[in-house]
Amino acid sequence: MARLSMSAICVLIFIGDIAKADNNFLTGANDIIAVVDEDGDIKASPFNVQFGKKDIWLPRSGHVVSLEVNEKDVPVGMVLDNEGQAYFPTLKSDGSSNRQYRFWSALLGLGNPSPIVRTNSATSSQLSRLGLQMGPNPIMYRVTTSSGSIVTTSAVIHLMNNTAKLVISDIDGTVTKSNIQGMLLPALGLSDWKHDGVVELYRKIANQGYQIVYLTNRAIGQSDMTREYIYSLAEALYKMPRGPVLLQIDSLLGALQTEVIVGQPEVNKIAALNRVKGLFPENPFFSGFGNKAWDILAYKALNIDPDMIFSVGEDSILISEGTRIFTNYTDLMERVSIMYPLLNV
Repeated sequence: MARLSMSAICVLIFIGDIAKADNNFLTGANDIIAVVDEDGDIKASPFNVQFGKKDIWLPRSGHVVSLEVNEKDVPVGMVLDNEGQAYFPTLKSDGSSNRQYRFWSALLGLGNPSPIVRTNSATSSQLSRLGLQMGPNPIMYRVTTSSGSIVTTSAVIHLMNNTAKLVISDIDGTVTKSNIQGMLLPALGLSDWKHDGVVELYRKIANQGYQIVYLTNRAIGQSDMTREYIYSLAEALYKMPRGPVLLQIDSLLGALQTEVIVGQPEVNKIAALNRVKGLFPENPFFSGFGNKAWDILAYKALNIDPDMIFSVGEDSILISEGTRIFTNYTDLMERVSIMYPLLNV
């Protein structure tokens, strides 16, 4: 392992110290996986939304978040807490709420409701009012600040049947060639820092009826940049398949701390994927691609067949966790119809 310079060590220590504070400067939102059953009932992954200090300074607590789905306003709303994270207020049994609307408590960050009366999970009734259609549904979150300015952030609700099969892919080091460079270089306009063949392979897997889910420890404030990067990738006639993009619910510095300093990003990934797994009547995860030991650990924890878990090296060589056989993107492309049998969708 390469030795870190003293300046690099100081930067990592600095990141570790300040990541503990409220550093949510950027605005962003996770995509949402929504699952409909045979009776038409819908369940969905959390609505993780962050309005950063760049757009709304203080007080953030109490701002109302309006929702627009498929370019139409919907009768469902959220509220911001003092850190700019949106939630659905829930009522107690007597119909009242514990939310406090005092100016100073909101200003000082003391006015958040207790965890019992707030959630980022929409009810089946709320989801039924969103006018969702099968496939991708663009959602926009809109806040009107106290100064009258309007701040928005967008994501996508992916509605699928409860028989869908999912293929999980890490982004940094799996789609891109390395973790940190893959996280930073796209921001500098260097968007082709990817493994050759990954776009064609993922497109062919998607053509077999599988839903690709992109999972990353990038901060939620990088959501727009990450989606733009993923969907900009192309190889010959192939484009990266659309799919839910799930990021870490943290600041940029917090995400770097998790990825580089703390070194336990599998905890976040397992938690996020378990929430998705709970939306389905049986395990929806069919395969997984990652480049770190913690990616493989997360996929194994979700009971994915080890033969269908692939560790990706910087040289674009893939290793099956189950068979320990070395392969590459070209070989998998040639065998995709065998390894990923066509689904009835």
